[in-house]
Amino acid sequence: MLRAGSRALQAGFSLIELMIAMLLGLLVVAAAGGVFISNKRVYNATETLGRIQENTRVGFELMSRDLREAGGNPCSSASVIVNQLSSGGNDWWANWGNGIRGYDGDDAMGGTVAGMGVFGTGVGQRVAGTDAVEINSALGGGIRVTSHSTPSAVVQVSDQGDIVDEEVLVICNMDYAFIFQVTGLPSTNQLQHNSGTSLNCAQEFQYDEPCTGTGASGAYGYCFVPGATPSAQCVGSSNSPAYVAKVGSLRWFVGNNARGGTSLYRATVTNRGSTNNPDTLLENIEVVEGVEDMTVTYLEQGEDAYTDPAGVTDWSRVVATRVELVMEGARGALTGREIEGTDGEALTRRMTHVVALRNREGTL
Repeated sequence: MLRAGSRALQAGFSLIELMIAMLLGLLVVAAAGGVFISNKRVYNATETLGRIQENTRVGFELMSRDLREAGGNPCSSASVIVNQLSSGGNDWWANWGNGIRGYDGDDAMGGTVAGMGVFGTGVGQRVAGTDAVEINSALGGGIRVTSHSTPSAVVQVSDQGDIVDEEVLVICNMDYAFIFQVTGLPSTNQLQHNSGTSLNCAQEFQYDEPCTGTGASGAYGYCFVPGATPSAQCVGSSNSPAYVAKVGSLRWFVGNNARGGTSLYRATVTNRGSTNNPDTLLENIEVVEGVEDMTVTYLEQGEDAYTDPAGVTDWSRVVATRVELVMEGARGALTGREIEGTDGEALTRRMTHVVALRNREGTL
């Protein structure tokens, strides 16, 4: 009797009870798995939106720095910009003094080298149908001019910095800013700006356009004489502080990246030839990935509404820009359903940022 009772106490689960337990366990695992997958999708969507917002902030911040400095030079935003290149007839440099120029989605940007913002399907080339903007300004704080008291082709400076032969520079004071090309570096404290085979229309600076080539001994010759007495040949002059700086033409546009998507690019271009198009690409940098489209509108002084590039009447009077970026979940950082919204499409956001041109404030 004791052995029979012991066997009864040791009896296990029946087959039915085991199957019910397994079914309940599967239901619990399925529910936990569903919660995990749902949480994973929420996390990935949040991560994608975080990346979009971070990329947008970076793009707006870097682009705003350039836009705020449009038309800037080391001397004064009120300085009159005078083009001394290609006998004053190089259209691209002649427009440099406007500080900024916008391009609609179907407007081509001038240039002879891939990566300058010209339309194309290659990596770093501009995507058709997207806006672009070109910003012109001096780069850096400038090098001090120590003497230019005669109509010489040589300017005395405190040092040459990292300036190299054939670079295009700006020399300025509170009154004028001349765009010219370096033709030689005679010594560690000199910059030469001869004419002849260079882009310069004459070896002397002239404050009237177009350049006539008659030099400082002519009707419009100008000399920089900080703290000195100008030569009698200097028709115009000033003893206020003067500086020399490199100039930059920066282009922001949406281009094709190497991963099959599109990104925001920043290209630095210049023109060292005799044509009216930039022919030298200094750099082309991919700034932010996942930028699907860009729209830029402009506000002119005295107007109360932003307009597209075709509606701008005078680029030198643009005082603010409104930049709109369409950002998409970047493929490569996350893939497939991880960057999709509830509609099955990639997560996108449209962001807008307004930038005032610092160098135009209080001058118009």
